[in-house]
Amino acid sequence: MRLSWARALPLRLWGGCGAPKAARPMCHRSADSGPEPPSDRGPQPTARDEEPGGGPAAFAAALTELERTPGRRLGRLELVAAALAAMPALGVARQLDAYNRLLRLLPRGPWVPRGPLHRLFAPFPRQQECGLQVLEQMERYGVVPDAETRFLLLAIFGPRSRPVRKCQRMLYWLPRMRHANPYPLPAQLPPPGLAAACLGLRRIANDPDARLSVYQQPQPEEGDDEGSTQPYIVGIQSAEQQELLARHGPERPVFVEGPFPLWLRSTRLLYYVLRGDPLPPHLREPPPDPERSLYYPLYLDLDLERGPWDDDEFDVDEVEEGPVFALCMAGDGNQHTLAKWIAGLQQTNPVLGRTPVLFRLGEGDSSAGSPGDGDALRLEGPGAAKLEPPEEAWGRRAQGEG
Repeated sequence: MRLSWARALPLRLWGGCGAPKAARPMCHRSADSGPEPPSDRGPQPTARDEEPGGGPAAFAAALTELERTPGRRLGRLELVAAALAAMPALGVARQLDAYNRLLRLLPRGPWVPRGPLHRLFAPFPRQQECGLQVLEQMERYGVVPDAETRFLLLAIFGPRSRPVRKCQRMLYWLPRMRHANPYPLPAQLPPPGLAAACLGLRRIANDPDARLSVYQQPQPEEGDDEGSTQPYIVGIQSAEQQELLARHGPERPVFVEGPFPLWLRSTRLLYYVLRGDPLPPHLREPPPDPERSLYYPLYLDLDLERGPWDDDEFDVDEVEEGPVFALCMAGDGNQHTLAKWIAGLQQTNPVLGRTPVLFRLGEGDSSAGSPGDGDALRLEGPGAAKLEPPEEAWGRRAQGEG
């Protein structure tokens, strides 16, 4: 007896007897089917037992287990969202195969619109949003989808769905914009420590020929407790900065300021600068003549058309800063550690031995590598200024004059 199409369609969709064998593992098991017969080979070891380590091995073992025993189709969206959140911590956020294996967990066919009228009403919004989250995380970490990713999205969501259109845009733009950054970072950043500090100082320095010097090695040199016994001290200085410091008069002091934050993706570093006061007007070099400069024109005076809604009256706070003589990163930002940096700079800059050095340090409580609010400079202590209401201030002044 043949089943009618109205009864055979649900069986084929939900993995019944008429469904193809390739579609049955993605469907839930029927309640009428009894337990599977025991195997003669005994209990088989799972992938999680074979790879007990963490990281990418644990993520691959979890996906292998889910592919072997898919269970019910309920909760697949929450499963993908939880896997996306755990991928950066497990170190697989930049692996294309991990995203493809994650897309294989989603069912193929039930979320595809059945016709133009069905597609008109934007069906399956939560399911398509799940696919967009996978693609957005791939775009965030610079992972370019391949043909397998596109075929999986076509089978899951249909040819004109939002995930498929976003995948086509990524296939067009990401290969073209991958090398657009003139200052690229390595794919795997080193942990916060001496290596990350050297990378950050190289990124700040404007001169590629600047000299990077390690004034103190961390103790211990590796591991999670790097620099716990003895912090690292590393600095950078170019030949032009060294010449500026040599011309700096010993009668004028120099200042050590910081800490200032620097972000390398999600890694937070703190650096310090050796700065001088702005030069007086009679000691400054005159600006170069535009007609005799090799870099002419230094500026372009373009008479652009402006509309009546354009506001030309805006305030610009022009703050003059002194020259920067050197940069430094240290594992501990106290004055004792930074004094060792100044002592190391005296070997190549003898003028520092006759120049007074003043420390203007902020009391930031956040260490490098952990985001926090301690990177702002705070003026506290007995000598700090205290804000008072205007009435009380004028009253105190009147009593003092009286």
